[in-house]
Amino acid sequence: MKTQDRNKKKRSFQLVGATMITLMFAIAFGQSCTNLDEKLYDAVTPDNFFKSDAEFVSALGAAYTTFGGYADGDIAHVQEVTTDEAAVPTRGSDWDDGGTWRRLHLHAWKFEDDNMGGPWDFCFSGVNTANRLIYQFQTLVKNGQVEQAAADAYISELQAVRGFFYWQLVDMYGNVPIVTDFASGDAAPPTKQRTEVYNFLVGDLEASVPKLSKAVDGTTYGRMNYYAGEMLLAKLYLNAGVYTGTAQWAKVITACDEIINSGKYSLESNFFANFNVNNSASKEFIFAIPYDQIFFTGFSLGCETLHYGSQYTYNLTQQPWNGFCTLEQFYNSYDNSDLRKGDAGTQTAPQAKRGSFLAGYQWTSGGKLVIDDGADATDPDGKPLNFGNIGDGVPTINELGPQCWRQSGIRIGKWEFGMGADPGNMSNDFGVFRYADVLLMKAEALFRLGRASEAIPLVNQIRARAGLTGLTSLDGKVSFDPAGPVVNGGELFNEMGREMFYEHNRRQDLIRWGFWSQNAKWTLPHHNVGDVVKSDAYLLLFPINRSKLSANPNLVQNPGY
Repeated sequence: MKTQDRNKKKRSFQLVGATMITLMFAIAFGQSCTNLDEKLYDAVTPDNFFKSDAEFVSALGAAYTTFGGYADGDIAHVQEVTTDEAAVPTRGSDWDDGGTWRRLHLHAWKFEDDNMGGPWDFCFSGVNTANRLIYQFQTLVKNGQVEQAAADAYISELQAVRGFFYWQLVDMYGNVPIVTDFASGDAAPPTKQRTEVYNFLVGDLEASVPKLSKAVDGTTYGRMNYYAGEMLLAKLYLNAGVYTGTAQWAKVITACDEIINSGKYSLESNFFANFNVNNSASKEFIFAIPYDQIFFTGFSLGCETLHYGSQYTYNLTQQPWNGFCTLEQFYNSYDNSDLRKGDAGTQTAPQAKRGSFLAGYQWTSGGKLVIDDGADATDPDGKPLNFGNIGDGVPTINELGPQCWRQSGIRIGKWEFGMGADPGNMSNDFGVFRYADVLLMKAEALFRLGRASEAIPLVNQIRARAGLTGLTSLDGKVSFDPAGPVVNGGELFNEMGREMFYEHNRRQDLIRWGFWSQNAKWTLPHHNVGDVVKSDAYLLLFPINRSKLSANPNLVQNPGY
């Protein structure tokens, strides 16, 4: 696809958001503007807006602007840092924040921690915005200004958007209020049981998804179309056993087949085409967030994971923050021939090929070793910047904190870091729903139903792209316990981790496979005494933050907190 076509697809989302932001300012401040070339209004009302399909689409923009915080915000933190895929070590005074990041990784969080309140705010902000827009469309129909048939498509899309945020809520907190009425809703809605929330959510989506557009083009890029809705349902069915106690494997297959059999999506021949700076043409993206350093900012993974000295590797416009990294066991779960892993830099040469990780010695754009003048005196690598101490036998993370070495930890390199770019506002689109995940979900459902022979070819499609030989069995030792016993489906579980690394699936996978609370069998590769992951069953759900309980007396705290 030509560059201008890719940009056109991305702009279709960004302009929706920008238009809505402009309208929101007009409504909020009621200030008139002067322009001799066109007639402008000081407020948006049914009389001067909601007159055309273009204006309807623009009105949807607010529902999507909330997604801007998904890629590396609060959701990413609780879904990833709590797993064997990521940690945020405390390096001196950096990334301490009262110990919240260490507690998050060790499953020792408190209900006062901000990490427990941020995801709640993020999701209910999305729910409330969707409810407000649904109410506006329903009011237009009631007043006879818009035909019901015309409004249905937009209302259904907003229900799907709301469903996405409720999926996250039922997954993280389980027992939450059900809020659908914007105009006359309860100011302090009561907690509903997880099963009731799940049933409401699935029923709402099963009714709305068939009404969504099946177009896969610039008009639906970055929006919830029919296939994104089916993917959302597949995710809910996939975890139904966790959410309700009743598995729905057959429904997973049916939803996945809707996407597969459409023929509108396929695996990219190059895995990293999904993560390049200019990646909006990916054939795998079913639902993506089209980030841009100008039009839709906030994807700050580069700042979060890169070392201060990485600024000289990529000529970055701001210095990174030296935080997030992956764990040694997870990195080692990749075969060295796996194209997704990449190479580690050495003292004599930089990384030979790109991978999902930045490991080993790091080099400047001018071809010299990056020097860390603030390197810890006890770090055996000294001043040359070395992510993960690859090849010297030293643990990649010496401790979780409070005195983790500045250079410790293999960094997240899956998304391309643009030369001369701002690592705090990356332009890579984030594939929330990706076709490879569809194949893996269907494979798991088939495996669970005793149809492993049908699942293996699906997994092997993904392995072939990674340059790996095909599997003949899905059984194996799981990535977090390579010295442990062979587990039924263990290699399928591993492949899900390797393919979907840091795409916010891992916590759900660990829970669904029964590994989350299995006597803390996945443990940390660093060597602090007492750094053991808590495994109590109540930790399957996060607590409701203290501030939410204070604001709404009808909320009921989850058990164990």
